[in-house]
Amino acid sequence: MRPQVSFLSDFGSRDSYVAQVKAVILKGCPDCVITDITHEIPPFGILSGAWILSTSFAYFPEGTIHLAVVDPGVGTDRAILLLRKEGHLFLGPDNGLFSFLFPAQEVGVVTWRPEGALSSTFHARDIFAPLVIRALRDPSLKKLSVVPKHDPLSLDVTRPQVVHVDIFGNIITNIDCRLLHPGVEAIINGRSITRIVTTFSEIQPGEAALYCGSTSTIEIAANTDSASRMLDVRVGMQVLVRT
Repeated sequence: MRPQVSFLSDFGSRDSYVAQVKAVILKGCPDCVITDITHEIPPFGILSGAWILSTSFAYFPEGTIHLAVVDPGVGTDRAILLLRKEGHLFLGPDNGLFSFLFPAQEVGVVTWRPEGALSSTFHARDIFAPLVIRALRDPSLKKLSVVPKHDPLSLDVTRPQVVHVDIFGNIITNIDCRLLHPGVEAIINGRSITRIVTTFSEIQPGEAALYCGSTSTIEIAANTDSASRMLDVRVGMQVLVRT
């Protein structure tokens, strides 16, 4: 099988940033398959990026290298993390982007840096992409100069909260669907939601309802409308569930 790389970022699709990163990787590994998880993470949206990464990686073949770049601290002394989990390798900034992946089999700080001029605002192209190439060429990772990291930065992902809002405005939480049963009440932004559905078509116009999402966590949706706009909800907001 050809080498597999996934790429997630908040770069969007309007500019050439994604193409430049992929071009550097392909120049060093012409037979690589690079799959875009998404580049539409909200700008600086570390929590949303962490959730999408954690719920996507397992669908890739073992041995895939996952490059994740949502990096508000680019150019600072923030560390670059390497993480191994379930046969997958992850590279990204030490800023909480891997929060949902802990605990992992290995977590370390990559100290190797490419030679030459490096942009202080585009580490994805000038540091992360060369790191991916180096990892592909040396699966032992000895040439990456990895130092064990025992206290990587992690967000408080145990708190019941909104972790992502998708393109339809569906509100995705980190609350297990096992709490979703008749009589449950979800309170978010001062609004109480008690109706439970299995399909969007069951939701009445102007109504928001609870359902079990595709990642087995509780989600909130409206019928052909944006639940996040209807309820004025943003990523990071607390969700209270009463059973």
